[in-house]
Amino acid sequence: MEQINYIVVFLEGIFSFLSPCVLPILPVYLAVLSKSVNEDTMRKRSVLIRNTLLFILGISTAFFILGTGISVFRVFLNTYMKWILIVGGLMIVGLGLFSIGDLNIPFLQRERRFHYQMKEMRPWTAYLLGFTFSFGWTPCIGPMLASVLVLASTRHAVEGNILLLLYTAGFTVPFLLIALFSEKMINLLDKLKKHMGKIQKIGGFILIVMGLLMFTKGITMPEYVQPSNEQQGSEKSQQIPMAPDFTLVDQYGQEHTLSDYKGKVVFINFWATWCPPCKAELPDIEEIYREYGMNKDDVVILGMTFPNMDREKSKEEIIEFIEEEGYTFPTLFDESMELAYKYYINAFPTTFLINKDGTVEGYASGMLTKETMKEIIEKLR
Repeated sequence: MEQINYIVVFLEGIFSFLSPCVLPILPVYLAVLSKSVNEDTMRKRSVLIRNTLLFILGISTAFFILGTGISVFRVFLNTYMKWILIVGGLMIVGLGLFSIGDLNIPFLQRERRFHYQMKEMRPWTAYLLGFTFSFGWTPCIGPMLASVLVLASTRHAVEGNILLLLYTAGFTVPFLLIALFSEKMINLLDKLKKHMGKIQKIGGFILIVMGLLMFTKGITMPEYVQPSNEQQGSEKSQQIPMAPDFTLVDQYGQEHTLSDYKGKVVFINFWATWCPPCKAELPDIEEIYREYGMNKDDVVILGMTFPNMDREKSKEEIIEFIEEEGYTFPTLFDESMELAYKYYINAFPTTFLINKDGTVEGYASGMLTKETMKEIIEKLR
């Protein structure tokens, strides 16, 4: 089973390479590589491979930072995410307009001329290029990268790093292949040059769409409310974030208040009726709900939905879906969508594990197996 996980993680890395954020800039990447060589064939190949390996190292560094530092930056991201999305969205739209030629940005034009005039890329430049590009790609590869981070978080440190390494290897293998078959790739670049204007415009339109989506999400996002010190209580809970409290009603009309479950392990799964991974995960959650005593013992299983948010159905239609599928675990309805921001929900499904003292043990963005669910619950019991 573990071998299958390793293979799947590696394949996720390869499929991430095929995302719409990566493919449009490949001609640019090839152009940079072609400018990093001289006329000597042997020298050309060695410099090309060296720069590609450093480019890959830069990508790897960024991914490992995301893996090890995600909890450190979580509070900062929660607090300022609204403005990060608004400002970042506008910047991406601006870059998209620049790419299609509708916006004149002298600074970017100077930078572009500088790169094209560069005769040989320096090693540190190749490393920084990989490092910065990888952060630019995370909006598109985020779901797959998040699933790997989730899987890694349920394993020991060594095994978690191996999983992250396999994902990075899958993502960077195509870049290495480009370097190894550089002559064919550079010949391909020469053929693409006459279409470079169209390719750049297509990439620009993709950037504009991404930027507008980010900007719209930021505008509609409510302000983040930091948990109060009274909520946090002990010194331990000041260091570990308290789960934002809530009082919501489930499909049976029963009211649930999170703080009432102190002394119990709480498993909260945020899901949507239109989400295929959610639908695949729900039967396992139902089984776990029954196996752990149907919320009568020391483990509480809760679902969470946001009626009428984006593609989601109405509350009545969600209840109908639950009844048709035969799910009996309590599913709560946040019609204000306030918890979508307080819990930083940017993907479905997302699962939160709450300690007995009300602090957040961790969260998982992406589908979990039943075995993984049970494993992380047992760690907290």
